[in-house]
Parts: sequence; C-alpha cells; structure tokens
Amino acid sequence: MPPRDLALDLLDLVLPVTCAGCGVPGRALCPACLLRWAGEPRRCEDAAGRLDRMDGTTLPVWALAENTGPVRRAVVAWKDGGRADVTAWLAALLGRAAAWLAARGAIPPGVLVVGAPPSAAGARLRGEDLVAALATAHARAVPGAVPARALRLSGRGRDQVGLGVRGRAANLAGRVRVRERCRAELAGARVVLVDDVLTTGATLAACRAALESADAQVVGAVVLAVTRPPGTPTAWLVASPHPG
Repeated sequence: MPPRDLALDLLDLVLPVTCAGCGVPGRALCPACLLRWAGEPRRCEDAAGRLDRMDGTTLPVWALAENTGPVRRAVVAWKDGGRADVTAWLAALLGRAAAWLAARGAIPPGVLVVGAPPSAAGARLRGEDLVAALATAHARAVPGAVPARALRLSGRGRDQVGLGVRGRAANLAGRVRVRERCRAELAGARVVLVDDVLTTGATLAACRAALESADAQVVGAVVLAVTRPPGTPTAWLVASPHPG
C-alpha cells in the first residue's frame, strides 16, 4: 500500500469521513446524495422576485437541485460547518452543469465567470472564498471562459444566511461594487454569475446591477441549489422547455 493511502486510511480511523448531506460514512458526498444534483440544470428565476425588473425581462438562472433535505444540509455544512472537503465535489458538479449548458448554447463561449462576493464576516468564518472555487470550475468547463473576481462587498453588513426578502435586499443595498482593476476587462464583456443558493434573488440582482454599471452584459447565472418559494407545490422545479 502506498504511504499516502496508508496515511489516509489511518486518518479515517481517527476522523472518519461522513457524507455532508446524510451523515453516512465513506466520503464527503455519498452516491445517494450526489444523485440529487445529477439531473439536468433547471431554470429557476421565477422563484426569485428580486430578479424581475418589472419590464418583462429577467435573468436566466439555472439550478442543479432544490435546496432541501440532503442538498441543503450539504451546502450548510460546506459553508458554515467547516466541510472544506466538499468543495471539490460541488465544484465538479457545477462544472458538469456548465458544460451541459454550454453544449446546448445556453451559455456562450468566451464569457467571464464571476462569483457572488462573500461578506467580510463570511470570508472570516470560512477562511476562503468558496464561491470562487465554483466560478473557476464553471470557467474551465466552458470554451474560452475566464474566471474573474470582479466584485467585492463594501462597508459593513451581515452574512445573508437567515435574512428574509427585505433583509437581504437592505443588507446588500449599495454594497456590491466592481473592483477597479477589473473595469477594463468587464467593459463590453458577457458575464455569467455563479452563486451557491438562489433564495430571493437579492444577491444576483445586486451583482447584475454592479456589473452593468461597468458596461458588462450579464447573460445568465448558475447556482448549486434553489429554495422553493412558500406555498408552491412539492414538484415545482421542472426542466425548462427553453434552455436559452
């Protein structure tokens, strides 16, 4: 047995790996939980009223899964539970979805892929920009795409976790800014946004507004999961008949 494999086996005896979604021992995400992310990406922007500009246009958003059960537990463990071992799995899932969308023309080649910026509190808690890893995986899966850390959060504010519709919008109001060093790269560029969970759409709407202020064209967004709006039927999230 190679020394590295032996070291990993010994580590598992002390700190056994469990699935972040269901707790089953074995690996960071078990096969049963991975199946929840394995379907075709689905359009979900109708679930987020903050993305509607009241002029009949909205931002196309694709989700890999519904934010419930093991999916929700895995994302929470990844973001707030210190499960950095889940990052590579989620990045691979996001990259697979991006490749699927690109192959069908839903995401054009050569886009800039921009992750939603973390709050200062979130970055301190997690020790890294987790969404940036998703954006990088997305860019690698789309021909000619480039990841760009083009956005930042200014001022003081809370992490978005636990805030409602009004609270999320107020928490982000005027705080999402374009990094000055990225303005030239953004001007005239087509951009795809990446985030972990779509809830109210406040984060994506604020990111879109900031990017458009730098003359970028935001053509869509991809998220790991989407939260079902209250009162909607159980089987509400279905494959979109219009991929573009």
